Amino acid sequence: MVKYRYFETLEQISELSEKAVQLACGALSASAHTEASDLRRSCDRLVCELEDALFLDFMPPLERNNLASCAHSLSRVIDASLDLLSHTTPSTRPNEEGAVCITLAQELTGTIAKLRHIHKPEEIPNLQGFRDLLGKGRAAHRTTLQRLRQGGIPKSSAEAVFATGRLRAELSHTFDEVVEIMLNNI
Repeated sequence: MVKYRYFETLEQISELSEKAVQLACGALSASAHTEASDLRRSCDRLVCELEDALFLDFMPPLERNNLASCAHSLSRVIDASLDLLSHTTPSTRPNEEGAVCITLAQELTGTIAKLRHIHKPEEIPNLQGFRDLLGKGRAAHRTTLQRLRQGGIPKSSAEAVFATGRLRAELSHTFDEVVEIMLNNI
Protein backbone atom coordinates (compact mmCIF):
# COMPACT_ATOMS: atom_id res chain seq x y z
CA MET A 1 0.00 0.00 0.00
CA VAL A 2 1.39 3.38 -1.01
CA LYS A 3 1.46 5.90 1.79
CA TYR A 4 -0.22 9.24 1.40
CA ARG A 5 2.04 11.99 0.07
CA TYR A 6 2.18 14.18 3.16
CA PHE A 7 4.92 16.54 2.09
CA GLU A 8 3.37 17.08 -1.34
CA THR A 9 0.07 17.95 0.32
CA LEU A 10 1.79 20.40 2.67
CA GLU A 11 3.40 21.97 -0.40
CA GLN A 12 0.00 22.31 -2.08
CA ILE A 13 -1.54 23.89 1.02
CA SER A 14 1.46 26.19 1.30
CA GLU A 15 1.04 27.30 -2.31
CA LEU A 16 -2.64 28.03 -1.61
CA SER A 17 -1.72 30.07 1.46
CA GLU A 18 0.89 31.99 -0.54
CA LYS A 19 -1.74 32.83 -3.19
CA ALA A 20 -4.13 33.99 -0.45
CA VAL A 21 -1.46 36.28 1.02
CA GLN A 22 -0.75 37.70 -2.43
CA LEU A 23 -4.47 38.35 -2.93
CA ALA A 24 -4.75 40.06 0.44
CA CYS A 25 -1.55 42.11 0.26
CA GLY A 26 -1.14 42.69 -3.46
CA ALA A 27 -3.11 44.74 -5.94
CA LEU A 28 -6.82 44.49 -5.21
CA SER A 29 -8.77 42.91 -8.04
CA ALA A 30 -12.51 42.68 -8.55
CA SER A 31 -12.37 38.89 -8.25
CA ALA A 32 -10.12 38.77 -5.15
CA HIS A 33 -12.88 37.73 -2.75
CA THR A 34 -14.10 34.94 -5.04
CA GLU A 35 -10.55 33.70 -5.63
CA ALA A 36 -9.85 33.75 -1.89
CA SER A 37 -13.01 31.75 -1.17
CA ASP A 38 -11.95 29.18 -3.76
CA LEU A 39 -8.53 28.94 -2.09
CA ARG A 40 -10.22 28.41 1.29
CA ARG A 41 -12.33 25.53 -0.10
CA SER A 42 -9.30 23.90 -1.75
CA CYS A 43 -7.33 24.21 1.48
CA ASP A 44 -10.16 22.68 3.52
CA ARG A 45 -10.33 19.72 1.15
CA LEU A 46 -6.57 19.12 1.32
CA VAL A 47 -6.43 19.46 5.12
CA CYS A 48 -9.26 16.91 5.47
CA GLU A 49 -7.51 14.51 3.08
CA LEU A 50 -4.26 14.88 5.00
CA GLU A 51 -5.94 14.27 8.37
CA ASP A 52 -7.79 11.21 7.06
CA ALA A 53 -4.52 9.78 5.74
CA LEU A 54 -2.70 10.56 8.99
CA PHE A 55 -5.18 8.43 10.90
CA LEU A 56 -5.09 5.57 8.39
CA ASP A 57 -1.32 5.31 7.85
CA PHE A 58 0.95 4.13 10.61
CA MET A 59 3.25 6.89 11.75
CA PRO A 60 4.74 7.85 15.08
CA PRO A 61 2.32 10.19 16.91
CA LEU A 62 4.79 13.09 17.06
CA GLU A 63 5.17 13.26 13.28
CA ARG A 64 1.42 12.95 12.87
CA ASN A 65 0.87 15.90 15.20
CA ASN A 66 3.55 17.99 13.49
CA LEU A 67 2.11 17.43 10.04
CA ALA A 68 -1.44 18.17 11.17
CA SER A 69 -0.32 21.27 13.08
CA CYS A 70 1.53 22.60 10.06
CA ALA A 71 -1.45 22.02 7.78
CA HIS A 72 -3.74 23.82 10.23
CA SER A 73 -1.27 26.68 10.58
CA LEU A 74 -1.23 27.11 6.82
CA SER A 75 -5.01 27.07 6.90
CA ARG A 76 -4.96 29.88 9.49
CA VAL A 77 -2.71 31.89 7.17
CA ILE A 78 -5.48 31.67 4.59
CA ASP A 79 -8.03 32.70 7.22
CA ALA A 80 -5.89 35.70 8.21
CA SER A 81 -5.55 36.62 4.53
CA LEU A 82 -9.33 36.46 4.09
CA ASP A 83 -9.74 38.62 7.21
CA LEU A 84 -7.32 41.18 5.82
CA LEU A 85 -9.05 41.10 2.45
CA SER A 86 -12.41 41.78 4.12
CA HIS A 87 -11.01 44.90 5.81
CA THR A 88 -9.29 46.44 2.82
CA THR A 89 -10.33 48.73 0.05
CA PRO A 90 -8.15 50.19 -2.69
CA SER A 91 -7.39 53.11 -0.36
CA THR A 92 -6.47 50.91 2.64
CA ARG A 93 -4.16 48.41 0.92
CA PRO A 94 -1.31 47.11 3.09
CA ASN A 95 1.98 48.77 2.29
CA GLU A 96 5.44 47.75 3.51
CA GLU A 97 4.20 45.18 6.02
CA GLY A 98 2.00 43.63 3.33
CA ALA A 99 4.99 43.35 1.01
CA VAL A 100 6.91 41.64 3.83
CA CYS A 101 3.99 39.22 4.32
CA ILE A 102 4.12 38.29 0.63
CA THR A 103 7.87 37.63 0.88
CA LEU A 104 7.36 35.61 4.09
CA ALA A 105 4.70 33.48 2.37
CA GLN A 106 7.05 32.86 -0.57
CA GLU A 107 9.89 31.90 1.79
CA LEU A 108 7.56 29.60 3.69
CA THR A 109 6.47 27.85 0.50
CA GLY A 110 10.11 27.42 -0.53
CA THR A 111 11.05 26.02 2.87
CA ILE A 112 8.14 23.57 2.89
CA ALA A 113 9.19 22.38 -0.58
CA LYS A 114 12.57 21.42 0.92
CA LEU A 115 11.13 19.46 3.87
CA ARG A 116 11.17 16.02 2.31
CA HIS A 117 14.85 16.37 1.35
CA ILE A 118 16.19 17.28 4.79
CA HIS A 119 17.94 14.36 6.46
CA LYS A 120 20.93 15.98 8.17
CA PRO A 121 21.26 19.15 10.27
CA GLU A 122 23.49 20.80 7.65
CA GLU A 123 20.68 20.48 5.07
CA ILE A 124 18.36 22.79 7.02
CA PRO A 125 17.90 26.03 5.04
CA ASN A 126 18.83 29.44 6.42
CA LEU A 127 16.28 30.11 9.13
CA GLN A 128 17.79 33.45 10.11
CA GLY A 129 16.68 35.04 6.85
CA PHE A 130 13.04 34.33 7.71
CA ARG A 131 13.54 35.75 11.23
CA ASP A 132 15.10 38.89 9.73
CA LEU A 133 12.06 39.31 7.48
CA LEU A 134 9.79 38.95 10.51
CA GLY A 135 11.76 41.70 12.24
CA LYS A 136 11.35 43.93 9.20
CA GLY A 137 7.59 43.22 9.25
CA ARG A 138 7.34 44.09 12.98
CA ALA A 139 9.22 47.35 12.38
CA ALA A 140 6.90 48.23 9.48
CA HIS A 141 3.88 47.45 11.67
CA ARG A 142 5.17 49.71 14.47
CA THR A 143 5.73 52.53 11.98
CA THR A 144 2.24 52.11 10.53
CA LEU A 145 0.67 52.06 13.99
CA GLN A 146 2.54 55.23 14.87
CA ARG A 147 1.31 56.92 11.69
CA LEU A 148 -2.22 55.75 12.50
CA ARG A 149 -2.04 57.25 16.01
CA GLN A 150 -0.67 60.52 14.68
CA GLY A 151 -3.37 60.83 12.03
CA GLY A 152 -1.06 60.19 9.07
CA ILE A 153 -3.27 57.27 8.11
CA PRO A 154 -7.08 57.52 8.22
CA LYS A 155 -8.80 55.76 11.13
CA SER A 156 -10.79 53.78 8.57
CA SER A 157 -7.55 51.89 7.81
CA ALA A 158 -7.11 50.69 11.40
CA GLU A 159 -8.71 47.27 10.91
CA ALA A 160 -6.59 46.63 7.81
CA VAL A 161 -3.46 47.56 9.77
CA PHE A 162 -4.39 45.19 12.61
CA ALA A 163 -5.34 42.41 10.19
CA THR A 164 -1.97 42.73 8.45
CA GLY A 165 -0.25 42.29 11.82
CA ARG A 166 -2.33 39.19 12.53
CA LEU A 167 -1.40 37.77 9.13
CA ARG A 168 2.29 38.31 9.83
CA ALA A 169 1.87 36.61 13.22
CA GLU A 170 0.22 33.58 11.57
CA LEU A 171 3.06 33.34 9.07
CA SER A 172 5.51 33.40 11.97
CA HIS A 173 3.63 30.67 13.83
CA THR A 174 3.50 28.54 10.70
CA PHE A 175 7.22 28.93 10.19
CA ASP A 176 7.76 27.66 13.75
CA GLU A 177 5.68 24.58 12.85
CA VAL A 178 7.87 23.97 9.80
CA VAL A 179 11.03 24.27 11.91
CA GLU A 180 9.57 21.68 14.30
CA ILE A 181 9.04 19.27 11.39
CA MET A 182 12.60 19.87 10.18
CA LEU A 183 14.07 19.17 13.60
CA ASN A 184 12.01 16.00 14.01
CA ASN A 185 12.99 14.64 10.60
CA ILE A 186 16.77 14.80 10.98
